[in-house]
Amino acid sequence: MVRRFIGTFSSTIFFLVAIFTNAELDEELVFYLTFDNIKDQTIIDESGNGLDAEIIENTEIVKGKYGEAIHITEVGGNCVNIPAQEKLKVVGEITMMAWVYQETWKGQRAHWFDKDCHTAGRTICYGMAIADLGNGPEIWLFLGSRKDQEQLRHEFAVPSKMADKKWNHVAGSYDGKTVKIYLDGKVIGEEDKEFNLVGDNDSDVRIGCTKDRPNVTFVNGLIDEAAVWRRALSEDEIRQAMKGDFLAVSPGDKAATTWADVKSRAVAP
Repeated sequence: MVRRFIGTFSSTIFFLVAIFTNAELDEELVFYLTFDNIKDQTIIDESGNGLDAEIIENTEIVKGKYGEAIHITEVGGNCVNIPAQEKLKVVGEITMMAWVYQETWKGQRAHWFDKDCHTAGRTICYGMAIADLGNGPEIWLFLGSRKDQEQLRHEFAVPSKMADKKWNHVAGSYDGKTVKIYLDGKVIGEEDKEFNLVGDNDSDVRIGCTKDRPNVTFVNGLIDEAAVWRRALSEDEIRQAMKGDFLAVSPGDKAATTWADVKSRAVAP
């Protein structure tokens, strides 16, 4: 009886800690696409903010890092697009992250996230990309800013050693003072630079392609667990999010442990 009580108490504490952690990761979450919950051509935003994405073209659903993912099949300016709306606008701080896969990273030049960083909205945008400009693959962040009437797009790049034919976790953040780029939960580059982050243009957010720039489509690449926050996550939070299923209530085959599950496990012999 004592053992059963101790087991129940320990499981309860573990469950409550997990819920607390998930609640923190919900804070300032803009959108979260697991690609596991799809209705017709609509990919449901798991954040609860209603920022569902539409499969426009050149995209198929395949097995991912967790559950399902998107596979970009051909070049094009449209792929998986989240239609423009106020909730997509980010100012002050940001984190972008996803799991990505490619046969080889050598010679790649493609966007994972793009809120029109290359055309009309390029100076007040946000985006994240891979680019090999001749010196090997680099992970890039594009962050817009505005001061008075002046607008500027800031670019940050760091050499990457992403593994071919394996899933790699990438993330980029800015807290108002420091830009950081992560690979598989570890900081691989950072730069101190203060500017007024503004990503508030009126364009869609594209996942895997770029507006009017088909040459930087993530062709034959896979993307899973794509998410953006209006704050800079800590390294511990990024490692937690890497595990997938970081919301308190999760979809599909990533379902989180429920209170009933805890109770049933606690009383098991």
